[in-house]
Amino acid sequence: MKGNFIFIFTMMVVIFILLISHTPIWEMILLGLLVFIFQIPAIRKALFKDDYRKIKAAFYTSVCFTIGLIIFYFAMSIFDGGVYRTDGEVYLFILMAFLFSLIGNFLYGLPVSLVAEVISMKFPSGRVCVSGLIHIGLGAVTYVVFPELSLAAVCCAVIFFLIDERMRKDY
Repeated sequence: MKGNFIFIFTMMVVIFILLISHTPIWEMILLGLLVFIFQIPAIRKALFKDDYRKIKAAFYTSVCFTIGLIIFYFAMSIFDGGVYRTDGEVYLFILMAFLFSLIGNFLYGLPVSLVAEVISMKFPSGRVCVSGLIHIGLGAVTYVVFPELSLAAVCCAVIFFLIDERMRKDY
């Protein structure tokens, strides 16, 4: 208990917010499972090692993905012959894209990355290839649940893998 007060308090606040919100039951079950998984010390240790490398990689992935969407939107508006608009809808789209990619990277990308790291450590000579295949493969599995988001999920999986491998070399 000592030293874990902030973590336990945060988890209790999350559980309380979930209980009083109008969140669908399946989302509450998934978030509850995530809270339970983070209670396991080995997972917390893997997540927080190397100066929070995995958490930073998830955040940087969301930022890079959002910047990529902005560039793509700008390029498509030029090629369509239209004018690049900067009204409120564009800013709302950018904010929503960032928030959804952040949620996806933290709720799905982090566990996938932890699984990829555990499995790829068993293949020292081909660790990078195995890890990349797991990241991209499990990102593509999103097609089964949310087909309309599968391209974005695979893009985020590739970006997450590249950023995580780059950060691994720094530590």
